Amino acid sequence: MTSFAVLLLLAQAGAQPTDSAVGPPARRPAITIHEANAPGVRVFFLNIPWGPETFAAMERGGEGYYNRRSWPFARMETTEPLRIEEIALPAGNYALVFHPNTPKDEGMSFEVRKIAPGEFLQAGNVMTRTPEGETLWRAPVAFDTTEQTVPTLEIEVLPEASAVRLHVRYGNRATQTVFSQ
Repeated sequence: MTSFAVLLLLAQAGAQPTDSAVGPPARRPAITIHEANAPGVRVFFLNIPWGPETFAAMERGGEGYYNRRSWPFARMETTEPLRIEEIALPAGNYALVFHPNTPKDEGMSFEVRKIAPGEFLQAGNVMTRTPEGETLWRAPVAFDTTEQTVPTLEIEVLPEASAVRLHVRYGNRATQTVFSQ
């Protein structure tokens, strides 16, 4: 059978001539642990893909799944003590956790939790459980809407005079927190 006849039969059957000619479907990058650092501070995080509906559910007050679970988005290691507002953070290992808005519309919050040494983030697992530990600081968090949308979670640790600024971008949302030294 000639190739013309094969193509004609495939077209009549509604099939694509050669799926392999088009290639495999585009794959998302693997979700892996990334690192951002400044002197005395290392922050580890997953390159979690932007989920606009998931994040919107966390921002809105409600009873949905994403309103009932915390999001441990990063792990921070410090070799020197830091402060956040009036709270002293000894050198150590911390979970950085976002808490979703509540059914009473109290807004999202950001927690710094002292945890045991070791990694709790798991490559490939975007639903990592929040590790046990002591909450040292928790406060409301506000996100700005940005003009650009990044495809995955991005974190920078920016050194400043006597401080480090944690800059978090997720999709078209961004927030910053300053830890003084």
